[in-house]
Formats: sequence, C-alpha cells, structure tokens
Amino acid sequence: MHTEPFATHHRRILGELETRLAQRAAFTLCVVVHAAGSTYRKPGALALVGADGSRLGVISGGCLESDLESAARAALEEKRPRVALFDTRSDDDLVFGSGSGCRGQMQVLLLPVAPGAPHPLCEALLSAERAQRPLKAALVTSGPHVGSGFLWSANVETEIPPRVEPARALKGRAAGEHRLEDGLTCAVVLFAPSPRVMLVGAGPEAPALVHIANQLGWRVIVSDHREVLLATHGAGAERTICARPAAALAALGEQRLDACIVMTHTAANDREALAALARRADPFIGLLGPPARRDELLAELDPGARAVLTPRLHAPVGIRLGGHGPEMLALSICAELQRFLASENELRG
Repeated sequence: MHTEPFATHHRRILGELETRLAQRAAFTLCVVVHAAGSTYRKPGALALVGADGSRLGVISGGCLESDLESAARAALEEKRPRVALFDTRSDDDLVFGSGSGCRGQMQVLLLPVAPGAPHPLCEALLSAERAQRPLKAALVTSGPHVGSGFLWSANVETEIPPRVEPARALKGRAAGEHRLEDGLTCAVVLFAPSPRVMLVGAGPEAPALVHIANQLGWRVIVSDHREVLLATHGAGAERTICARPAAALAALGEQRLDACIVMTHTAANDREALAALARRADPFIGLLGPPARRDELLAELDPGARAVLTPRLHAPVGIRLGGHGPEMLALSICAELQRFLASENELRG
C-alpha cells in the first residue's frame, strides 16, 4: 500500500515505529494520555519525534507541534520520561500562547527510546496490531516513576519498570485519569488495532472505498472471482482474494473482520455471501442495494441464518448524504463504518 506522506493515523504511526526500531534510531514516543475540554486529539493518539526533531503525528491543528517537538527532544536528551501539559483554556493563551482557541487541556506522555533498546510500550503496540487485538495501558503520569505501569493485551500482561504495584489494580478500570496512593496519578489508555474491512465484490465503488479506507488507516481486503476486475478495482488493498464469496470468506479462516461489505451487484453472489457471513461473527455486515432487494435475499436464507444476520446487517449500507455515483456511495459507506467503529471503541472503554 502506498501511504500518503502526511497521513498520521494509528497504522501509519506504527509502521514508522517499526521502521525506526529496525534502524536502531533514537526517538521519543509521544502518547496523548489525558484530554479535557476541546482538544484536537484524544487519549491514545500517537506521535514520533526523532533526535533531529523530525516528527510524524500531530496533537493539534499545527499550533502545538513545535512545543511538542521541543519537549520530546528534551526527554530524549535527558533519557527520562516526562509529561508535557498543553493548556489552551485561558484567554491569555489566545494572546500570548499558541493562539489555538481550542479551549482544552491535554497531557502527553513522552517516552524516550534509545537505539537498540525499545520501550515495552513500543513492542506491545506492534504486537497488538499484528494480532488485531486491543491494548490497554495503565501509565503513571506523576511522581518519581513517570512512564512506568502495566500493559494488557488478551491474556498477556507486561510490566513497564520500575514496578508501581497500585497501577496493576487498574486493569479492570475504565479509560481516564485515576488517583493512586501517595498522590500519584495514572492514565488508563486504550489502543484499538487498525480496523480490518472486507469488500465482497470489486464493483465500481471498490476503488473509492479502498482509497478512503487507506486514508483512514484501515486494512482492506477485496474479493472477487473476476481476476481482471479484481486487479484493477482492488488495487491498493492490503490483500485480494480471487474467489467466489463463500470461498473468499472461508479463506480468512479465524481472522476476524471489523466489517464486511457485500457488494457483488449479483443477487446469487450476494445471497452466497450472506449465507457464509451467517456462519461468522463479524460485527458489521453491510449490503448494497435497495430495501426490497435486501428483503428478497433474506427471504431466500434459512430462518437460522436470518436470525443471526439481522442484528448485524446494515442494509442499505451507507449514510444518506445526498448525491449519486460510486464515489459518493463509497463516502457514505465509510461514514457509516466510522460511526460504527467509534461506537464500538466507546463500548470497549
């Protein structure tokens, strides 16, 4: 996949993180751990700042980045984690400060990474992304052991030394800022893996869907039994599968999808895809086409398949934005998907 040079979504940051670790480069991993009021980024947002001041990732619309770069380089030079506080809530900030007018406060944890000595959070982020699992972190943000804490992904617990035992008790707590004993504070932060979306059918909407999804940092799989069409309309996808719907979904094995969009433009193939999806647990199933077509397809499935599909089925898929054509349809589908994914992340929090 060719990534836009200024893309700063989670997937792009982690790709650069992996590259810098492989190059044994020194850098600071910047993590938004707390936000109050109106802020451009929210907890879990990442940025990387190199020893030369080069940066990938943003925490504002551009007004706070120079301050972030200075603080990140200072943490790297001191070889000591620190928390940078950005407060734009006062009127003085409009005149003498960043001038952002965001009216919010943000805490950013700065974790220096020495060459050849990756921070445990770096490795945990990459491991969780590869496994497509969420990562939960309890990170100390005040006191003598800033940056220490615990990480959890699936059944794996990782300690960030030095040990601060009270932070371990936050495993079951909600995301946010928590007070510990002795006046310490700890931020519980959730990191969701990059969403994985499958398009069953490489129709005219597929190129725009793949493009928008890549811009958002989603991982896209496109399937179609027509090899030539798949090669052209599926260009840019992370993976393509040349097969009919049931075989394409079977090729995924146990790999979980965040969403699957059925868009073959053929009733028989759509029906085959829906029947196969009824045997999977993917949480969002989108179906292209009008309500009458949806009802006809569902009527042809057995009652058990209809029962398990209905709670997850979004049909017709897409938010009504107005306009016509494949590009507008792709935008409407991605808009509905983003709304769904955001609500899922809120439930996990």
